[in-house]
Amino acid sequence: MTPARSPSWEESFHSDPSRAGPRSPETAADPRLGSRRRADAAALGMLAYAEYALLYVVAVALLALSGVVLARTISGFLGGAGTWPERSIVVLEELLLVLIILEIFVTVLAHLQGGRLQLEPFIVVAIIAVVRHILSIVVRLAIPGSPAQDRFGLAELVVNTGVMFLLVAALALNRWSQRRHAD
Repeated sequence: MTPARSPSWEESFHSDPSRAGPRSPETAADPRLGSRRRADAAALGMLAYAEYALLYVVAVALLALSGVVLARTISGFLGGAGTWPERSIVVLEELLLVLIILEIFVTVLAHLQGGRLQLEPFIVVAIIAVVRHILSIVVRLAIPGSPAQDRFGLAELVVNTGVMFLLVAALALNRWSQRRHAD
């Protein structure tokens, strides 16, 4: 006759219905678990609902903001002061700002559609932002200034160009990594 063996810690932990999650409809109907599980599920449901509500508000705000920036850009170009090339560069910078806002909007929209957070849209936003900054540096360098300001502007241009190359390399590496995982 073999002596009765006491259950191990792991066996008793998994057999205790108050500690283990429901594994079947029978254990899910356990009255000792029901109210706590329903309360947790209700709290998580409310938090998920709040997250989606905030994401919808952010998406609408981003879309409205991009529309306002675009409208002001067009009206500023048509009725603005300055030479045509200066106004064109300002319009280009503002259109790049609209692209940045829309890229963030698309990221929020993808998350609302159940997608997971992606790295690529943020790299694209960074590239657009650096291009926008490079354009503003070029505009400042086109206006004659002191030699010290010009040297600083050129140094800033070189640094931003290096950042641009790093971001493009990061984008290429990210895309290569995604293709490699897809195969």
